[in-house]
Amino acid sequence: MTQGNGTAPVTIVGGSATGLFAAERLARAGRPVTLLEGAGDWSPEPRTLIVTRRMRDLLGPVGDRAVVNTISRFELLTDGRQATVLLSEPDLIIERAVLVPGLAELAQGAGVDLRLGSRVRSLTATDDGVTLEVRRDGSTEELNATTVVGADGAFSLVAGAAGWPPLATVPLIQAIVKLPPDLTPDTTRVWFQPDDTPYFYWLIPESAEKGALGLIGEDGPETRRCLERFLEQHSLEPLEFQAARIPCYTQWVPPHRRMGGADIFLVGDAAAHVKVTTIGGIVTGFRGALGVADTILHGRTSGALNRLKRELDWHRLLRRSLDRFNENDYGLLLDVLNPGAKGVLSRLTRDEPARVMLRLCLAQPRLILLALRTLLVSAPRPTLPS
Repeated sequence: MTQGNGTAPVTIVGGSATGLFAAERLARAGRPVTLLEGAGDWSPEPRTLIVTRRMRDLLGPVGDRAVVNTISRFELLTDGRQATVLLSEPDLIIERAVLVPGLAELAQGAGVDLRLGSRVRSLTATDDGVTLEVRRDGSTEELNATTVVGADGAFSLVAGAAGWPPLATVPLIQAIVKLPPDLTPDTTRVWFQPDDTPYFYWLIPESAEKGALGLIGEDGPETRRCLERFLEQHSLEPLEFQAARIPCYTQWVPPHRRMGGADIFLVGDAAAHVKVTTIGGIVTGFRGALGVADTILHGRTSGALNRLKRELDWHRLLRRSLDRFNENDYGLLLDVLNPGAKGVLSRLTRDEPARVMLRLCLAQPRLILLALRTLLVSAPRPTLPS
């Protein structure tokens, strides 16, 4: 990366949560920041998300305002078996439609030039930067930039223009349902049904009355059919559906490239900063945005990005084993979760996979044998499509 002017302006493409967070961080450090968002307002489609307590450390009060519920316990189920894990500190249920406007308000307060209704159509390399073609209010304008951050999602125009390869994605589908009578609002229920999905079904309460029941699959139409069948089997009536395609981390995507005379960066889903074990990308996306902001400000790769890479690689290693699990393997997994292993899951979060895996194996050595058996004996699943 070239050493740039410490006061050079930054252009961010995409008003995602990570784009707004990066914009606010850069602006508070003294950089002029312009953020271009194609939508006409800060009203993204609602989506219920579950995150670890680490989000509070990253966002502070703006994150707290998006919290609609807290989770203190997980129920894990498969093939008639069940295990319960009590969390020492609760997970947070957040609503994206509340989080994004809050981050926009924070960014504007830091001095970010937020331009709604500004859809970037193309990026063209020039000797002294890049030219962005922007459609706004029925007309087209050209903006020149020397530092651009792509925060425009899994199908990033910025990434494609700068030469990053397309990301593999998986479908996420969830239905908002009334909570069943046997589920308390502080409990998330998870079902492992590998014949339907290599991931899991979840039911996440967002209030005392409603929750999000969903899954991540590999094929969109088949994932929808699986969800509808699951809803019917559990006598749950969908009130509305939410869907998205989520990037699937297959290897580290270096979040910086040169294009013409400009430095181009990626954050959030555009950079596949997603935990491949759970396909969760809120906390990891914010951490990646912090790392990119630090890299821009100091002209060298941030140590935060190196730490994030190690964490995502650990999740990928664990996913390689889980992808080979069958229902019997999940049953064995729940059977061997002794009090020591449950204590590890209670104290540590999924944002620290290396510590979790080490402590789990110390608490229950049979987990090592289970992981090795699935890696060495079971057949792998086919590669994910884009």
